[in-house]
Amino acid sequence: MDQNELESTLTDDQNDVQILPTGAYPGVKSLFRLFFAFVFYTIGWGIAGGFFLMDTRLSNSPLLRSFLNLLLYVISLLLTIRYAIKKSKKQQISPFNLSFNKIQSWLVPVVIICTIALSVGLEGVSDLIPMPVSVQKLFERVFTKDIFSLITLIIAAPILEEILCRGIVLKGLLKNYSPNKAILISAIFFSVLHLNPWQALPAFCGGLFLGWVFYKTRSIIPGILIHATVNSTAALFLFLPKHQQSYLDLLGSSYYTVLLLFSALVFVFGCLLIHRKGSPVSG
Repeated sequence: MDQNELESTLTDDQNDVQILPTGAYPGVKSLFRLFFAFVFYTIGWGIAGGFFLMDTRLSNSPLLRSFLNLLLYVISLLLTIRYAIKKSKKQQISPFNLSFNKIQSWLVPVVIICTIALSVGLEGVSDLIPMPVSVQKLFERVFTKDIFSLITLIIAAPILEEILCRGIVLKGLLKNYSPNKAILISAIFFSVLHLNPWQALPAFCGGLFLGWVFYKTRSIIPGILIHATVNSTAALFLFLPKHQQSYLDLLGSSYYTVLLLFSALVFVFGCLLIHRKGSPVSG
């Protein structure tokens, strides 16, 4: 082969090489697009649900309304997850997975106990931005004490939101940024997904814990347990009389302070245990 033929062959080989995108999905910029995709799907399917509620038989039935809310919520999240997965697959070389990795069995009770302790503190955080009465009534109308509302809170939200926020978003961010920065960005994203300031602040604090646990275990299973425990605790308070639907109202300020201090100790001890022994299970 002479020099001209060699140069021609090298040029053809270079043209055949695909230029792959640098970095993993998502980065900060792509998170903005992912958020707007979520808003688009939520609003779009919300409008579609509004047409169904124009039927008086549906609008006057709380159970059917709750079922419709569950259905619209699941569809919106699944479409957002599908969008994120497609983007992630385009931008990475290694096979895509959602990090349903096995965890050590002792982690299950530890993260649940830690989360119950954390929920005591999150109640105080949520009180920093009091919810207006009109907004509270709207939430009470949307989240009633029926089976479909409970499925939304305890099953659908923990699984779907953890797949999106930790299994896709945080997993990608950890490949692009330092762990602290990735966890912080994912917590901000998780908080703004709630689309209101009254849930955003406690969601941000909870998101930091969820992100840290994912970083330590590389599995979304603990996050699903944490998320489900927080939402289950909140759901249980809905079944109490209206004047006792919080730790403070239920216990009074003195006992609540004692509980808060005890919960802080339990939470710190649990985090130390996870930090020292938490790791993904191989195989």
